Amino acid sequence: MRVFRTFARVYANDLDAVLAPLATIADEPVSTRFTMPNGLELATVGRVLVVAGDDRVLEPYRATVATLIVDDLDECHALLTRTGAQVVRGPQVVPTGRNLTAKLPGGVQIEYVEWDEAQWERAGGRPV
Repeated sequence: MRVFRTFARVYANDLDAVLAPLATIADEPVSTRFTMPNGLELATVGRVLVVAGDDRVLEPYRATVATLIVDDLDECHALLTRTGAQVVRGPQVVPTGRNLTAKLPGGVQIEYVEWDEAQWERAGGRPV
């Protein structure tokens, strides 16, 4: 399994209030933005993923500290299982492809995403 990108995650109640200052400081544009069916709003600026919503909606996600973009979510799932990780959510279809969230032994919680071709196109193409 290959990890293509790693995004730090930050949480906010107001996505718009965070994006402009973050884009200015990072000198990067907002490259992805979408809303999940549960009301979460997500956007990326550089290698930062901003997850926004009210406190009630954010609560189940706050323990997740990073998002890794992987080439094969099924292989990732198998590796996580072999290492004793606990799958917290997923695998499931999301607006950018498929994801799962797992808590590793020791307590670190990470989201793993396999982007679909449309998301790779939005992101400027799949790495070779």
